[in-house]
Amino acid sequence: MQSLTTKKIQTMKKLSFILILFFSSNIMFSQNEFEYVYESSDFNNIIEITDILEMDNGDFMVFGIKFDHNYFGRFSNSGELLYEKLINNSVPGYYHINHEGSPIIKSKDGGFYIFTNLNPIYDTNDINYQGYFEAKIVMDKLDENLELIYSKEMTIPLDSTIICDETILYDYPEIEIGTVLDEGDGFVICYEKYAEEAYGSSPHIYGFDSTFFIKTDYDLNILKSGSLGHLKCNELRHRNHLLYDEEDDEYLYYTSGEWNGSHYKKGFYLYRFDSDFNYIGEHYLSNTNGTGVNSIHYQDGDYLTSGITFKRTSSNTTIMMAGAKCGQRYTAAICLEINDEAKMLDSITFAKNEISSTNKTTVPRYGSIDWTDENRIFIGATSNSYYSPILNDHQYLTIRMINKDLNILDELYYDLGKTSALWTTTLKATQDGGCMIAGHFYYYDKDPDTYYNVIKKFPPEAFDDIKEAHAHGLKYAVAYPNPGGDILNIRTGLRNAVLSVYDINGKKIHEQEITDDVTSVDASKWQSGTYVWRLGVRSAELGVKEMESGKWVK
Repeated sequence: MQSLTTKKIQTMKKLSFILILFFSSNIMFSQNEFEYVYESSDFNNIIEITDILEMDNGDFMVFGIKFDHNYFGRFSNSGELLYEKLINNSVPGYYHINHEGSPIIKSKDGGFYIFTNLNPIYDTNDINYQGYFEAKIVMDKLDENLELIYSKEMTIPLDSTIICDETILYDYPEIEIGTVLDEGDGFVICYEKYAEEAYGSSPHIYGFDSTFFIKTDYDLNILKSGSLGHLKCNELRHRNHLLYDEEDDEYLYYTSGEWNGSHYKKGFYLYRFDSDFNYIGEHYLSNTNGTGVNSIHYQDGDYLTSGITFKRTSSNTTIMMAGAKCGQRYTAAICLEINDEAKMLDSITFAKNEISSTNKTTVPRYGSIDWTDENRIFIGATSNSYYSPILNDHQYLTIRMINKDLNILDELYYDLGKTSALWTTTLKATQDGGCMIAGHFYYYDKDPDTYYNVIKKFPPEAFDDIKEAHAHGLKYAVAYPNPGGDILNIRTGLRNAVLSVYDINGKKIHEQEITDDVTSVDASKWQSGTYVWRLGVRSAELGVKEMESGKWVK
């Protein structure tokens, strides 16, 4: 993708930050493609974008966390920011904890349901201490303009005594909401209750965890419930880890098999429940033969990999996308198709990267696989996504389009330029056949103290008709069709670039500026044969610097 500019186009008064565009945003390639970048000053000011919902009229609601508040931004399908809002979740005597962001459900009337969990403050020295010993789950109903219609809550009993064993002192238990499912007549809410180690930074290593399932009506009245006690919840309280199997009328709950060290098995568990939340049984997937490595450790922690996402197919299988530690040498992105006994049916491994203190592979943290059409499934991963200014000049998100048989249909790269750290948090498919991503980044070499949020919409055309599909590892551009005829097409995200074409003898036969997403070159007068194309970026200091090159056959 192209390099950044800092051209201001709009001042956002409510949040007091500047909305700026990448250079490419100055030219709208189609009404279905847009890109925004928010300057966030420092890491504490970034918006952790957790979800994107597409509205019936084509607008997009972007949800996230900022200053421990819920952030809402509404964009038109052409990229215009319509409005934004911060909602404070603070309640005296409680602290708000939703590592995955507050689950959002779009209601049938065009509004939203927002679910928040609150845990009591036990520290008697805290100014907000109120002496409460029950947690709360709060459901706020908002209209389409994000105005509060009503609020409902339920209380969750907690053990008010400190949990101890012979060697470890544990803090009071707390809860966190994971999945919320809208079943047409009410909600199924899945939440975890766990105890955190009081004098350490690694919760959930030794256990005392439980998973709870509650079926409610739309007023949050409890209709039925169930629970599962297990060694640890692994912090996998994601909104997609509880799935409903419509064919068998069962619930499928997925959790990682290892969180820290070697206390527990690698791989992950699948727990099954009937429609009344009665426990049926469990299945365990240890090593994933067929992925190219012997040992897979699925994790969702930022220190290694992130974004374990599950989604149900129409064939009654589950597709999982995750970051993974592959043995002791590599991190990678792995996409698996599994059945309801946790047996792997097929797999894709990509963005494989050797482990070091600077290089890691990550996938979008809050959702790394999505589709509206099973013939256009989108998965994404960033290799070298952490601190690698020396080892890797560019960091780019690889987006693959696959079908439900895990066949690769297309691939493109979203590149932030030289020495940029990229954390992608959300990948969502859109109704038009394209997808959106969101995340944040900063520059190592230019402005390491300033962070940026980015929201990017890719139109369906970005994934169509590219036959070569970066088969030779190209990151910035692709020439297609290849072999071709009278038209040479160059697709690239680079701007302010120069395309040059040479014949087999090295003679330049064509040169032009790149101004569009796709540049078509008339090759009707060229003789049949092999040509070399080169793409360079023009700068006042260096002239034209070559960024990509490849061969094209007529």
